[in-house]
Amino acid sequence: MHKDASLNSGLSSETWAIKIGGSLYNSQYLVQWLDAISECSSKKIAIIPGGGPFADQVRLADEKFNMDQASSHGMAVMAMQQYGSLLASQCAGLATARTTEQILQAWSESKAVIWEPYEMVRDQCTLDKTWDITSDSLAVWLTSILEIKNLLLIKSSKQVLETTNLEILAKNGCIDPALQELVNNYQIDIHILHKSKVKNLNEMLISA
Repeated sequence: MHKDASLNSGLSSETWAIKIGGSLYNSQYLVQWLDAISECSSKKIAIIPGGGPFADQVRLADEKFNMDQASSHGMAVMAMQQYGSLLASQCAGLATARTTEQILQAWSESKAVIWEPYEMVRDQCTLDKTWDITSDSLAVWLTSILEIKNLLLIKSSKQVLETTNLEILAKNGCIDPALQELVNNYQIDIHILHKSKVKNLNEMLISA
């Protein structure tokens, strides 16, 4: 597994990865989450975008043209990058980054940063290039690369109001099928909040 030489394990206690689901695209809570995260300047936060409607279009193209897995996976990661650009356009207080160096630079300026994933995934990620490995799993991968301990998934599904059991959520299609195994392999502490729980963010960042 590639790790940037400038990172160290001491970073993990003060950093968070937060994955904003593409399902928040049509949600009134989306900008609230972005504003809340941007105001948490005491923490170093990396935001992983979902794919949203951009990834939905890739799935439709994949069904129509029967693309090879590497092509459809690459396009799906580009969809994440498009959603990330949308997120950045909605909150001027957030930076964007395509490399670990750029992420660290944003943190040095006390800014939360939106990850633009395409180049890093293309050049460094060794996870399977299938529809089982989508933005949830790539969020775990980046969390590991950055040596971050805590990953927060923000989801729209009401299932997460009832359970945060990864096995159950995977069976019901709420998270990636591969997520639980990756979380265990990378020893990540995973947290899940429903999109409506914006006010719970600060408490979670402090208590974990």
